[in-house]
Amino acid sequence: MLCLDGGGMRGVYQTTYLQTFASRLRGDASGKTDIGRCFDLIAGTSTGGLVACALAAGVPLEQVRDLYSEKGPDIFPGQWLRSVPYLGKLVRGIGYGSRAGEKALRTALEEVFGPMTFADVLDKRGIALAVPTIDMGRHRPVVFKTRHLARSNGRDDTRTLVDACMATTAAPILRALAAVTEPGSGARVVYTDGGLWANNPGVLAAIEAIEMLNERKETDRPIHLFMLGSLPAQGGEEITDRKRYRGMVGWGFGVKPITVSLNAQAEGYDYVARKMLELKHASFAYRLPAQCPSGELHRYLENMDDARPKVLGALSRQAASDVDLLWAEAARSPDGHAAQFRNALAACIKNEE
Repeated sequence: MLCLDGGGMRGVYQTTYLQTFASRLRGDASGKTDIGRCFDLIAGTSTGGLVACALAAGVPLEQVRDLYSEKGPDIFPGQWLRSVPYLGKLVRGIGYGSRAGEKALRTALEEVFGPMTFADVLDKRGIALAVPTIDMGRHRPVVFKTRHLARSNGRDDTRTLVDACMATTAAPILRALAAVTEPGSGARVVYTDGGLWANNPGVLAAIEAIEMLNERKETDRPIHLFMLGSLPAQGGEEITDRKRYRGMVGWGFGVKPITVSLNAQAEGYDYVARKMLELKHASFAYRLPAQCPSGELHRYLENMDDARPKVLGALSRQAASDVDLLWAEAARSPDGHAAQFRNALAACIKNEE
């Protein structure tokens, strides 16, 4: 299984990471490997949900990376305003460009996925897909998924990947909430970003996999869960006595609690996923390694809507460098999880060729 965290424009890091790794395995720079076929189940939240849908649908990663670089400034209008201290917060606070950004994102997604549905992914590709979001009408967590579990009863069969991506990426403050017409009923439902409850979908994927194997009477089959983050900015702050008594301003008008939640989930859900799979023979959950970003890149990471070329370029360079780290770890520990990831993808690529 492959799990992809949320992180806005930092999805370019994930696409570059996977594309670079595939290119190293192939021994060329084409990066045209169908990486999605290497996994039985792919889960992704927010921008990770977009990348997950692309992998499950067989969309070339190069095309997804182009979506970020070419459409990013349209999805998050006013890039130069957003990059200016204080002014950027004002732009986000008033929802500048939300309507135009929503239209730009849907248009871009339609160009990538067309009318492809969750049923198409499972029937044509044989890949299970899970994408979390939140139903604003009930403040209820929801997981859009393929018909890989009998109890789901194919409820999302006719749901398009475009609608799923619109729903899971509807980040509060940064984007408009997503209004989606539900398959079958035709009801209008408003969704917000799945990252508010499952920014790291590792636990979700572990539960799905365990249930899938139970249904198939394959309980002895091990689960190998690989998690790829989006290079989140390191959180944490020194809290003085005065800062303990903070109000709305001290909490960044609602932005800081979201940041705290995302950072805490990244580590907390990693731990829970690992512990869950330790209970199952030969199973494991492993986060693909990433280096601490440079000081300059760390400043860029503070804003998930920064689509400037220099930021995306820095993320791509970091991803390529982190692939070197993964490669070195695989060479250093031939029986370790990094080596298992490399060997699994290498076998997949060999079969594809």
